[in-house]
Amino acid sequence: MLKKYFCYLLFVFYPIIAGNINGIVIDEIDNSPMTGANVLLIDLEIGSSTNENGEFIFSNLKEGKYNLQISIIGYETYSKLIVIKDSEDVKLIISLKREPIIWKTINVVGMFPSKHSPEITQIIDNKILSQKNISSISGLLKSMHGIDLQMAHVHGRNVNISIRGSSDYKPGGYNNRVLLLIDGFPVSIPNSGAPDWNAIPLENIDRVEIVRGPASSLYGHNSMGGVINMVTKSNMPNRLLTYDAGIGSYNNNILNLNYSRDVNNIKIFTTGGYNYSSGHRFNANHSNIRGSFKIKSSSNNQKNWSLSTIITKSNNGQPGFMYPDNPGLISYRKSERVSSYVQLFYSLPLFDKGYLSSSVGLNQFHTIYSDRNDTPIEKIQGQTTYNDQMLLLRSEYQHFFNNKSIITIGTEFGNDQSKADVINSIYTQPTQRTLALFSQLKKNLSSLWKIDVGVRYDYRWVQGGKKYPKKIFEAISPKFNLYFQSTPTKQYHLSINRGFRAPSISELFLEHESSYGLQFRGNSQLQPEYLTAAEIGFKNHANQKYTYFTNIFYNYYNDMIDFVYSIPVESLNRTNVKGYGFELGGDFYLPFNIARLELSYSYLDMADLKNKDMPILYRSNHKIKGSINRKIVNNTNISLSFNYKSSQKYEDFLSDDHPVIDNIFRFPIKDIPETILFDLQLTKRINTYKITGVIRNILNTEYVLIQHYPMPGRTWQINFSKQLN
Repeated sequence: MLKKYFCYLLFVFYPIIAGNINGIVIDEIDNSPMTGANVLLIDLEIGSSTNENGEFIFSNLKEGKYNLQISIIGYETYSKLIVIKDSEDVKLIISLKREPIIWKTINVVGMFPSKHSPEITQIIDNKILSQKNISSISGLLKSMHGIDLQMAHVHGRNVNISIRGSSDYKPGGYNNRVLLLIDGFPVSIPNSGAPDWNAIPLENIDRVEIVRGPASSLYGHNSMGGVINMVTKSNMPNRLLTYDAGIGSYNNNILNLNYSRDVNNIKIFTTGGYNYSSGHRFNANHSNIRGSFKIKSSSNNQKNWSLSTIITKSNNGQPGFMYPDNPGLISYRKSERVSSYVQLFYSLPLFDKGYLSSSVGLNQFHTIYSDRNDTPIEKIQGQTTYNDQMLLLRSEYQHFFNNKSIITIGTEFGNDQSKADVINSIYTQPTQRTLALFSQLKKNLSSLWKIDVGVRYDYRWVQGGKKYPKKIFEAISPKFNLYFQSTPTKQYHLSINRGFRAPSISELFLEHESSYGLQFRGNSQLQPEYLTAAEIGFKNHANQKYTYFTNIFYNYYNDMIDFVYSIPVESLNRTNVKGYGFELGGDFYLPFNIARLELSYSYLDMADLKNKDMPILYRSNHKIKGSINRKIVNNTNISLSFNYKSSQKYEDFLSDDHPVIDNIFRFPIKDIPETILFDLQLTKRINTYKITGVIRNILNTEYVLIQHYPMPGRTWQINFSKQLN
């Protein structure tokens, strides 16, 4: 009986082998073979690349339909529906058309597509995003390997991003070393350098691109830990309306709308989003309303332009610490912010094989913080208003040399202003200006070896107001990447990069007392911090059955900027900080294709080599992330994901036990316990409808990411979406 049952399962689940897809990819103009083109079967989420003769093959494919996609820098993406039947082999000769490269809509490493840096880049496309049912950017990022989030608020307030231990947690987003972008433009707030989380239009994100490690050679200041780029949709069908509505725990309500249309070779996109939650504890309420508008050219004359804008209004309660011995002490601090973003981009061909791209972006932030000094008195005890503005102009010229090398040269100018209307303000209207020059060369040394080298020079001018003289920061940020493609599916890499971060306005000039009495003070004598990073790694994208990778990295920080807890909390430079570790992971189909498993593990060890009694805070040594996804019936998927984080150290500045050593208050070092969280998701598609149900933290684990800030227990959410043509 058991044997009979096993044979039945084998018959049901084992794939029927039908045929192969063989192809050659060539240049449309000179018919030369395209080496290193990316070839994907989208439905199976598998990929390969062409060899030195432009050839690729997918073997042992089941009978059915497959969406084939081929892409390479400087050429239009090729798509074709392939049908395999009757054990036939499909043979293709594919000619690719040349096109201009648009850096703004490609990725975080300038005008070069992310796929050309596979050793350090992860791409989360629209298909994966739709499967995850993400309601916040923090929820999206915490599911990605190698990314750590330290947050005191589940809705995106007071969140710091860390890649390979680059950042810890500080209130207000200080010490953030990961650059967050929308379509290539920063969304950070000038006074602190923290990202504006609520401005990210999740309803309109097409893909997410992540670079791990320094990207200062192209993006300069604030990208020394890595870069995350949110790319908005730009190729939606004409006259398409989609909406998404959801409800969940703590009165969570979500409504998103998207509309696209073509008018006389002009694509128009407009979105709207609303999100509200009463919060999982007192003063944790959140509301956000957002609208975006984008127009872009859709003609084929190789001249490209786009204009986009995002306007957001958010209101957030900011829950304070919860004390085990005094649960009645709570925070009444609230914030209100209006953000606006305007971006203009233009690209045109030059000199036959060159393209010039220029862009300008203007971001403005109006933020009001209200404090009631931890008392239930309704009268506002203090109010702070910030008006921040960021202007960025960037131009790049890119030239192609017979498909063997690409050179990019560019310049960038930035102007940041911050005005704070506070009692006894120490600065009037601080200003930051940046002038940068950069260049990059990508070259195919042979069919097996490639190099990617570049350098950037930054000149940064900071004026803190009448009380402080202007400060000048200069930096040179080089990079060197070497790739070895042993087979079309196996790649090795070696990377050596230097990162740079200048002190923010807050780190230099801040003078602030929180609602719970803690004083923060900047340091006008701070020096820029530098990171030297080395990495070796390997990636194998073998076939539709499995993909795996491993990276080993070493980071050395000079003059790392940190807010050190004392009385008051002061900003200073840590002289020598090192960090090393490794990452490994992959995704695999389990036997008989019953489910797909994604799994990653990362190890990190960081220490202050000079001040060994001052540990590096909020860095876990071990992190494991994974998910298992199973199609249970037609158009119905179930997934179980988990996230493990080992214990991490923090400095308990709320403790009364703070001895004085060398005239400095020392707070006790304590451990945040390890955590493991499980989420369960069920998705059902019916024609153009999709229903998604999620249960997060299904074990109802009590945990904290920041000590004295409890996170929610078990929560649920149901989303309903539909396309209206």
